[in-house]
Amino acid sequence: MTPKQILIYRDKGADPFCIEALVAALRQELAHQKYSITFADRKLLQTASWHDQTKLLIFPGGRDIPYHKALHGCGNQQIVDFVQKGGSFLGICAGGYYASAHIEFEKGGPLEVIASRDLRFFPGHAVGPAYGPGTFGYRGQKGAQIATLELGSTISASYYHGGCAFIGEENNPNISVLARYADLEKKPPAIIRCTVGRGMAILSGVHPEYSAYHSNAIKHLPAPLFSALQKIEPKRRLLFTHLLKELEVVHSQTT
Repeated sequence: MTPKQILIYRDKGADPFCIEALVAALRQELAHQKYSITFADRKLLQTASWHDQTKLLIFPGGRDIPYHKALHGCGNQQIVDFVQKGGSFLGICAGGYYASAHIEFEKGGPLEVIASRDLRFFPGHAVGPAYGPGTFGYRGQKGAQIATLELGSTISASYYHGGCAFIGEENNPNISVLARYADLEKKPPAIIRCTVGRGMAILSGVHPEYSAYHSNAIKHLPAPLFSALQKIEPKRRLLFTHLLKELEVVHSQTT
């Protein structure tokens, strides 16, 4: 059976704005593709009923702790089984933290999260916020900005809000760095690709799905950030399409 759907986690912890932006970006890039876009809650992910129909499972931005509480145990094991058997996983911001073995978020601060997680697609540490302690708030857009990225030999850009850098395991043959924070010291990895059994996981500390032209999803952004997002749209779209190609959802000839 050829997988026909892209499955997005939509349950406790998943941010509605992130989901809305993600769906809009996927529809833009997959307009001529064969996939449907559907949603999963914790109950569905605790079963294997979705495996055969699914090409790609996406965990959007939001909050990692509710993800862990909802899926610890059976749900996470089903996700691991899906990827190891050849499925693909995309974790964006909170989804990137969640799919890493260790989280260090706001260490020493009031929002500190120091924890291990079950999926462990990236065996190293997801350390954030990438732009430093105190640069993130759950309410509003504190710390939100445009991140400048090195994507191979080219410069790219993406919306960023509280995401991580992926630290350690750079010499692991199963880990490939797809993009780096070009505007941070030592240029730590911002987006990575992990080989997991017969499948793969791409984890991103930035939000390549956020477009200034998906109006409903970004209407809450302040005017200066919205303007900056408009300016990077061509780079953002190339970045998002590049990730979909890596995930083998979009083929090279698709524009």
